[in-house]
Amino acid sequence: MKQITIITQANRPGTLADIAERLAARNVNILDIDATDDHAHAVVVLRAEPYNEALRALADGGYHAVGEEVLVIRIPDEAGALAKLAARFREPQININAMRIVRRDGGWASVLISTDDNARAKEILADCLV
Repeated sequence: MKQITIITQANRPGTLADIAERLAARNVNILDIDATDDHAHAVVVLRAEPYNEALRALADGGYHAVGEEVLVIRIPDEAGALAKLAARFREPQININAMRIVRRDGGWASVLISTDDNARAKEILADCLV
């Protein structure tokens, strides 16, 4: 699965509305979205379908949007589960670029993760890949 990251030059009122409207106008469905502000930039991370149409809509709107492959995994929703997950990457020296919990339901958590070596990460996480 792929996610899209958008970093704007400045956070201003209406940025998120503009992004969502541009995607809606192209019949792009936002699957999940996370937006943060570091006082200099707005950072929006989302997953959307259809993915390629989302990238085109954002580029046409003047946004610098970057796509990356993410792994979707399922882990127990309990204390220490995330620590155990992250520890799997220590010995093989795989760096975690980003991680987001996107859903918690029925004692389980769905997590998106991107690494600097997703091919090896898939092997390591084969038991919990969705």
